[in-house]
Amino acid sequence: MKRLFTISLFLLFIAKNSCAQNITGTWEGDLDGEEFLQINIIQVGDKICGYTWDYVYKKSRDYCKAYFTGSYDKKNDVWFLSGYSFMANSGGHVLMQLRLRDEIEDGDMILRGFCRTKPSFFLGAGDPIAVKVKKVSNRPYIITDVMKDCVKSIEPPKKIKTPPVITPKKITPPQKNPIQNNKKDSVITAPIIVKPRDSITKIIPPAKKIELDTNRINKTNERINKVISRIVVNDRKITLNVYDNGTIDGDSVTIFYNGRVIMSHKRLSDKPLLIDLTLDENTNIHSVVLFAENLGSIPPNTALIIFTTSTGKRYELLSSATLSQNAELIFEYKPK
Repeated sequence: MKRLFTISLFLLFIAKNSCAQNITGTWEGDLDGEEFLQINIIQVGDKICGYTWDYVYKKSRDYCKAYFTGSYDKKNDVWFLSGYSFMANSGGHVLMQLRLRDEIEDGDMILRGFCRTKPSFFLGAGDPIAVKVKKVSNRPYIITDVMKDCVKSIEPPKKIKTPPVITPKKITPPQKNPIQNNKKDSVITAPIIVKPRDSITKIIPPAKKIELDTNRINKTNERINKVISRIVVNDRKITLNVYDNGTIDGDSVTIFYNGRVIMSHKRLSDKPLLIDLTLDENTNIHSVVLFAENLGSIPPNTALIIFTTSTGKRYELLSSATLSQNAELIFEYKPK
């Protein structure tokens, strides 16, 4: 967030009962109508972690992404979230603090309230900034490795049930052709060994492709995303043709859509990389990121993107990526 001081992020909920609501998911809206804001939350019991993403509407290259952790105050019915590090920062952003109230508006779940920018938040100092976000998905936009580690750290330890101890039963086997004598028949006991069932579920490791995607996501998050264009579209089906721009010099890219790898280590040439996309219905903000795998023989890594919609609209865009900066194209879906 483009503000003056670093501190925390607060969410205030008014619930119908004493239990915390499940707020896991993606929330989108704005700050005072000037900045886009997205809050991604994972909830485990009364603990929370996730990240925020915001950028200035008039200057979309002015943006940041920041991690936070938090907890639920049952007595005061308040969610407490504290930003602690940046995923990405265009240069002038700091961590933020918010206090939001849970409401229902036109059937949608809304968090509405204000944001203060000074560390004396508890004293009520600082000019309030209006905040409103709406829940657009029941899962976070992206779940990073940092968030997975955070979830592991706040999950309660799983109790492993100890198999019951089974005492071997004494069995008297039938005797064949017993010999008559004056002594009492001796009882022969044979223990039965009962093997308890394994009560621990085996964990199947993820496929190599998922690991590859996760590693690539981590690498792209280490670079700054430079927004080359923000385009409003009215239909969910779009087509991208990606070429090498200018001299064909061996540029290679990995392409992401909403944080997922859709093309990996593809070389750019005069023949297009064809991408047919159906935009995700869970969000109205969509991101296509070009991650430079190399710089070719003539730096930087440049591409020509020809973008068409199913209604026939056509755009030509030029992108430039380096080993420290990705090229990002943002689509904002607005139905007619």
